[in-house]
Amino acid sequence: MTIMKKQSTTLFAQLGEQAVTNLTTIVDETLAFGLATAAPKKVFTAAELWNIQRQRRSFVQRRSIF
Repeated sequence: MTIMKKQSTTLFAQLGEQAVTNLTTIVDETLAFGLATAAPKKVFTAAELWNIQRQRRSFVQRRSIF
């Protein structure tokens, strides 16, 4: 029967002082210039809704003629 270890001391590789310093230093944010920004979303207006409904009415009327 095999007994499973509950603790392990070799989970992480040994880190030197320089590696710990590199991992714990604070990184300042940098700005990326030249990236395209997303265009702002267009607001759906009441006039556009009215136009869609008007077009639908005319389509239904044309369909019933034939």
